Amino acid sequence: MALLIPKIGAARFDTSGELRFAERLAEKLEDNAIVWRNIPIGPRGRYPDFIALHPHRGLLALEVKDWRIESIARADKLRVELITARGIVTVQNPIEQVREYLFAVKHLLERDALLVCPAGSPFAGKLAAPFGWGVVLTNITRRQFDATDLREVIAVASPVAAAASNQYSSAAPMLRTRMTPQP
Repeated sequence: MALLIPKIGAARFDTSGELRFAERLAEKLEDNAIVWRNIPIGPRGRYPDFIALHPHRGLLALEVKDWRIESIARADKLRVELITARGIVTVQNPIEQVREYLFAVKHLLERDALLVCPAGSPFAGKLAAPFGWGVVLTNITRRQFDATDLREVIAVASPVAAAASNQYSSAAPMLRTRMTPQP
């Protein structure tokens, strides 16, 4: 069972989908994985839904959205228009949002000389760990997702595929696979 910080009972979740996903992460990820939930990152104090760290697999930032397929009016690589009770609301594309979170974390970690590739390396000064980002759509099934063009603006932009609601049981193996360094 992964360590979740703060623990599920002590954490505040913005949506029921975030709570369900946190339970799955804690239950399914390996014991040596640490998952931080909703912690301030960087000088702008942004709050990613989840940051997972595994000593052998690296760093992963995840943004969870409880959107329903019928609530998405339009999406592009930068913005998503949602149909709400207040009318159309425009928000940042979650893949771009979580990517910004991940790079804020990466830049903070790169300040520590012990966490970067050494001088003389082709990646000198860069984080010496694999990293990735992704979006979890808790109320959209894989079938619904594949029937739209969301893949063009969410999944393709990310090195970690978007996880749909019916993939929760396989989320941990998927994350372990995606977090494994590639040769």
